[in-house]
Formats: sequence, C-alpha cells, structure tokens
Amino acid sequence: METFVLDPRCWRNGRLFGRNPLIRRADRLEALLMVVAMVVSLVAIPVAGVLAATVYGGREAQYIQEAHDRHAVTATVTNANIDGAATTVVRAKWAAAAGERTGTLQLGTAAKAGERIKIWVGSDGNPVAPPTPRWHALTAAVATALATLLIVGFWLTFLVTEVRLWLEQARDAQWERELRCLQEDGGRTNKR
Repeated sequence: METFVLDPRCWRNGRLFGRNPLIRRADRLEALLMVVAMVVSLVAIPVAGVLAATVYGGREAQYIQEAHDRHAVTATVTNANIDGAATTVVRAKWAAAAGERTGTLQLGTAAKAGERIKIWVGSDGNPVAPPTPRWHALTAAVATALATLLIVGFWLTFLVTEVRLWLEQARDAQWERELRCLQEDGGRTNKR
C-alpha cells in the first residue's frame, strides 16, 4: 500500500531550497525557472481580463454611438437598371434631415423600380452600413483574452523549453566532468 505524503521537499520546486548534495546548480535554476513560469502564467490571467474589459468598454461605446448615429429609413427605388448593371445596383431616393436625397445603392437582393426598401443612413443622411450589434463587443473581448493567454502560454512554453534544454546540456557536461575525475582517481572521491 502506497501512502500519500504532502512534503514540499519532495516537490520538484523543492529543489530550489533543498539541501541534498546531489542537487546541482542547474537543478536549482530549473526549479527557479518553473516557479517564475508559474507566477507569470498566473499573472497573465488578470492581465488578460483587464485587456478584455478595456476592449469590451471601448467597443461597446463605439457600437452604442453607431446605434445612436445611424437609423433606418425607407427609400424608393427610382431606377433598377443603371447602364446594364445587375439589378442589385439601383438608384433610389429617401428622406433625410436636410431634405430628400438620391443616390446609387448596392442591395443584397434584386429590386424593381417603385419598390420601397429599408436602408440605413448616418446623421448626415448618407447611406451607411447597419449599426454593429452590441454583442460583438463581448466576442471581441473574449477573443482578446484568449489571444493574450495563448500568446503568453506559447512564449512561456518556448522559453521554458529552450532554457531547460540549455540546463540539460550544462547538467550533462557537469556530470561528464565529474565522472571523468572519478575515473582518473581510480574510483575514489577522496585521496588518502
């Protein structure tokens, strides 16, 4: 039967402060690296949250302003076939604050002359795209948070992997040097 012991000296990060003579400097640096990587990854979570909140606030304000500035009006198609163009490009007229406006519109569906269509206009009366729904702000915020966490995770993984490879090489070289010294002394570590 195996028992579970909660002893920090047995933890991998316990190498940082352990007194075991077999623990090399490379082992301590690797333990320190892992502690730093853990702290950075924990700090990245609230940083991603702050970035997401900032993006959400900015985008929501932008979309609210769009909804305030843009409004739908009814336009009447005056000419549905301009110079042989497809029937989705039409000339239309619509009411605006400064009077009646006319212009060429690109529609998503075909229209005939005399047909009434709904278009979005800005505060100046010119046609604009419909206002962006406010829920897009939440999507942008979540995407920002995920992107931040993925970038931090990628770079942490890359740096930890590279430093651990370097530490492995240093540890192997140190063991090789010490084994060579042991072999040259006839298998003894102390001379008498």
